[in-house]
Amino acid sequence: MRLAALDIGSNTVHVLVADVVRGELEDVAHYVEMPELGPQVARSGTIGSRARVALRAVRKVLAAAKTHGCDQLIAGATQAVRQASDGPAFVRQVSEVLGVPVRIIPSRREAALSFLGAASRHAIRREWALVDLGGASTEVVIARGKEMLRSATLSIGSGVLADRYLSDPPRLEERARLRKAALRELPHAPDGDVERLVATGGTASNLPAVLTRRNAPQVLTTADILVCEARLDGHRARHVAANVGLPANRVKAMRGGVEALLLLLDWFGLALLHVSHEGLRHGMLLAYLERGGDWWRDG
Repeated sequence: MRLAALDIGSNTVHVLVADVVRGELEDVAHYVEMPELGPQVARSGTIGSRARVALRAVRKVLAAAKTHGCDQLIAGATQAVRQASDGPAFVRQVSEVLGVPVRIIPSRREAALSFLGAASRHAIRREWALVDLGGASTEVVIARGKEMLRSATLSIGSGVLADRYLSDPPRLEERARLRKAALRELPHAPDGDVERLVATGGTASNLPAVLTRRNAPQVLTTADILVCEARLDGHRARHVAANVGLPANRVKAMRGGVEALLLLLDWFGLALLHVSHEGLRHGMLLAYLERGGDWWRDG
């Protein structure tokens, strides 16, 4: 059986195509576009004219996914759409394009789905933390093995932080203001005596490529992340993008996200960041296999 999961995030529209083999997922293809709904919603409270950009992104990744002959497509939307006053109307438009309902995923369920995806690869027996850093919010989960213990949603996200605080390229005083704003959110993170920090989301998954284009490591030290930050900040986004092989708008978002990851490492007293390419979309598909059409519901 071949499944596809499409999610409309605060920075991105992603689709994952995966085969189900003996109850486990094997990735077939992954496509992403960046309509960047989060900054628009943060400024105005609405999706507004960005809906047209997002719909084009949805059509593009959907067309790519269809070339792989999926048996079932499921779709969800997260923080930016949850926050937008016109989110329900936007979801109706996207549902018509896809031909399947787009579910607005509750924040607690989003954390659980991201955890389900990441834990399938990264769980350890002792306490560990998962950070799902999105464009407008960050889900933090404390777990033991594959059991969620506590979770919280922090109002910090890569795209919104970068849009609100950073120029192109960022200045030192802007980074200081961003850091101060993000620090105000950290006391809302769940407590835990964790031995591993696993991060998923666009910033985390693309950081290894910023560090090195060949044999990129999937475990990054604090020093590695500081090198990435310096490279991301060193020139205008379009110049950095050409050097690291990423879109310019991804570079801009990562500038906000890298600061959040550094702060969370420090918060938990750790020096290593484990990068996960499994997260929300993998969790969506695993939940669909378990619960069918109720994959998106709490409880």
